[in-house]
Amino acid sequence: MFQRVRTIFLILILMFTAPAGCSSGHHVEVSQDTEAEKKGSTAKAEKKIVIYICGQVKHPGVYEFSAGDRIAAAVKAAGGFTSKASWESVNQAEKMKDGQQIYVPSEEEAKEPSSQNAAEGAGTSAGKVNINTAGREELMTLSGIGESKAEDIIAYREEHGPFSKTEDIMKIQGIKEGIYNKIKDSITI
Repeated sequence: MFQRVRTIFLILILMFTAPAGCSSGHHVEVSQDTEAEKKGSTAKAEKKIVIYICGQVKHPGVYEFSAGDRIAAAVKAAGGFTSKASWESVNQAEKMKDGQQIYVPSEEEAKEPSSQNAAEGAGTSAGKVNINTAGREELMTLSGIGESKAEDIIAYREEHGPFSKTEDIMKIQGIKEGIYNKIKDSITI
């Protein structure tokens, strides 16, 4: 008899405690977290950039990549370098930026001093430095722009996006009207 009462008592305890352990509230929380994570990761995955790669690549053109991709991905998408390419002139580890033009010079062009700026992967227009795409070395060719200010310009671009007008370069600490007046004819966007 005692054993029978004990068995009934255990069954009753299990009946009342088992549903509490399987509450649907816990399941809903996990489901909501999962949905929020999916939305967050989808938004990150959907951020795309568009670049133009030209010069000594097999298939120059406009390509779309995920934000944060490296120049090496663009070279691969463009079919790789041609046999004439100066591949060591292109920093393939550099992260691409939306709207960037990547120019791969030939070995002959890379040897010419005037093409040094183009070899860095930054765009120049009629001898002007594009402050939205220029690398550190190219920015340092501007009067009054040293290594520190060049890095500040690049950091500003990465944080705030491209400059919308050349005057915006004065938003960089240490670049005021005096320096801007010296470089305004040498820069473009």
